[in-house]
Amino acid sequence: MPSLLDQLREQRAAARIVADAILERAATESRDLSADEVQQFQAQVVAQREADDAIEAERDRELAELRAAATRRPAGPAVPREPVLTREQSVEAWAQQRGLFEPPEGERPPSFDRYLRGIVTGNWDGAEHERALSEGTLTAGGHLVPVPLSARVIDLARNQMQVMRAGAVTVPMTAATLKLARLTSEGTPAWKSENAAITDADMVFDSVTFTARTLVRLVKLSVELFDDADPSSEDVIARSFAGQVALELDRVALRGTGTPPEPRGVVNQTGVTLTTHGANGALITNYDFHLDAVGAVRAANFEPNAQIQAPRTATSLSKLKEATTNAYLAPPAGLAGIPRLNSKQVPITLTVGTSTDCSEIYTADWSNLLVGIRTDFQLLFLRERFIADALQYAFLAYLRADIQLAQPTAFVVDTGVRT
Repeated sequence: MPSLLDQLREQRAAARIVADAILERAATESRDLSADEVQQFQAQVVAQREADDAIEAERDRELAELRAAATRRPAGPAVPREPVLTREQSVEAWAQQRGLFEPPEGERPPSFDRYLRGIVTGNWDGAEHERALSEGTLTAGGHLVPVPLSARVIDLARNQMQVMRAGAVTVPMTAATLKLARLTSEGTPAWKSENAAITDADMVFDSVTFTARTLVRLVKLSVELFDDADPSSEDVIARSFAGQVALELDRVALRGTGTPPEPRGVVNQTGVTLTTHGANGALITNYDFHLDAVGAVRAANFEPNAQIQAPRTATSLSKLKEATTNAYLAPPAGLAGIPRLNSKQVPITLTVGTSTDCSEIYTADWSNLLVGIRTDFQLLFLRERFIADALQYAFLAYLRADIQLAQPTAFVVDTGVRT
């Protein structure tokens, strides 16, 4: 039985076919639309919009379920033992299953917020378990955040990263380096005659090596937020903390330079297809850039599952109108089922030739983007300066991560996109 999303997509496609037929009939007969045809066309446009809205709502519902699943503690062996985690699998469950920590029995789960409050204020009332976790974590470089709490913050950051929403996978790292095998060639099967020699068609493997790079992030929280947040409402501070870290991980996953200590992002990886648009870039006036990129990924024998672009690009596309009726255009059928995600980490001020207002569009099978993250990180509480300057608490966070591609040919980046 088709899913609700499939049914909605069929409804949208049917409405688009009827609307196109009305326009095509009038164009073939070299005439304007009649009053009845205009009314019929507008009804189909409305039907397409309603279907689009319903599709977005259903996607949001499914995403909410995935996010909830990512933060729930699994009942047992539901988390696979493979070295990578898809977006619906949590680092917290991965760490627990591997015996990196034991959940407290008969108690509420440990809270990152209560842990930070204890570090800052020295008041551990109602946070006895967090206080026990903090013992032995203070080092010369700050506090080594206990595994269950660091895993939770990492999961919160993953949930806010657009590359994760697109389908990137997480590679938990328990050491400074990690080597992961990948398939580079599957060989070609061949027919053979009786008694003839068999032609070898070996699969070829190599590996990618993750090297944990240090991300230093100054995270500032107002004293008011820190003091007024209800201690019973979990993860208020953790979400604020994770959101700031997620932005930088998104940026480096897409555009990291690869010059140490910064990891190398998609656009700077060898083997990724870069599609230019003229010496000085080109204005985006239709969906052709997106359609061609989807075709290029499929030509490389991958199925694209998302596109990531700047919010400005999404705004330009949403303003496209049909010439005769001035109705807003819906995306073409060739992009059905491929979400376009917006990220402000995609710049709009890149220089291409004489143009200084260029951007990029990323199209890929995002399951080939591997985000390696150490399962622990450190916090250094900065006590004096920010309290005096702006009545803020400040934490210097040390998180270690790296970016690798399982298959670079699964990625297409359009450059020189103007609007």
